[in-house]
Amino acid sequence: MKKYLFFLKPYLKETIWAGNRLKKHLKTSRKIGEAWLISAYKNAESVIDNLPLSKFYQKNPDFFKNYPKKIYPNLLKIIDAGKKLSLQVHPDDKMAQNFNSLGKDEAWFVIAESKNPFIIGAKSDNFISEIGKINKENLLNFTNLHNLARGDLAYISAGIIHSIPEGALVFEIQQNSDLTFRIYDFDRYDLNGKKRELHLDLAIKATKAKLKPLIVKKNTEKQQVLIKNKFFNLKRVSINSVFSLLPDSNVFWFEIIIISGEGRVEGFCFKTFDAILISGQIKKVIRFFAKNAIILVNEIRENNF
Repeated sequence: MKKYLFFLKPYLKETIWAGNRLKKHLKTSRKIGEAWLISAYKNAESVIDNLPLSKFYQKNPDFFKNYPKKIYPNLLKIIDAGKKLSLQVHPDDKMAQNFNSLGKDEAWFVIAESKNPFIIGAKSDNFISEIGKINKENLLNFTNLHNLARGDLAYISAGIIHSIPEGALVFEIQQNSDLTFRIYDFDRYDLNGKKRELHLDLAIKATKAKLKPLIVKKNTEKQQVLIKNKFFNLKRVSINSVFSLLPDSNVFWFEIIIISGEGRVEGFCFKTFDAILISGQIKKVIRFFAKNAIILVNEIRENNF
């Protein structure tokens, strides 16, 4: 393996609910609601070493320490919610097999909080039987609200209903899937003047009304473990001088997202919303130099399959 560190070019997704922050950051006139920073999803891939990530993944098994899965496991993105997102739910791995897809466990790390709470979880076990009755007036009778501040994280297992509020800017890490079943879309119209499609029958099958989210509040430590489970091993790192990424024989590769700030790593400059892959084959310490930067580090480890 000649090179052990690569920056990625994101796939940019236009949405009808996009805010202006990604648009300004990217200096574009397009309504970018999502920047898919690390994506191997079909027809929506980020680019690494002049290749779509899926091709790079297939052609460079040594970079990924011969990770046994055929499909790249994760999708990491920034979501800029200019308007509230639909009330929705994602299927688990078992249900997603019917769509030849992975399921969709996910987590949000709040970059900029909203004045409004996040909707996460059903208020009662009878949510499914009432799902077709949900509207703007009674929505809060059926759903739970969570106030998430900057630096907080919400882990949302497949089956938990949710919606990101207007004005929020979040980082999302998820399984490599785009299966989303809309329950209620706030009477929103698409670009053709029609109400966007709902997927109530599929949502009924996917929803697990008893499941609750895991909420992790920001602490004052320079490094904070946010998630550690079979899907993700994510931590927040605040850099005021230097952060040393250590070799680890149990890591296949590292996914790095720059949440804020700028600096240097291995002679390369990095900036806000850059995404970096670092091979688990590294034998030396990788040092990130920055002042007042926040990065997220996800490790693909032995327990991730």
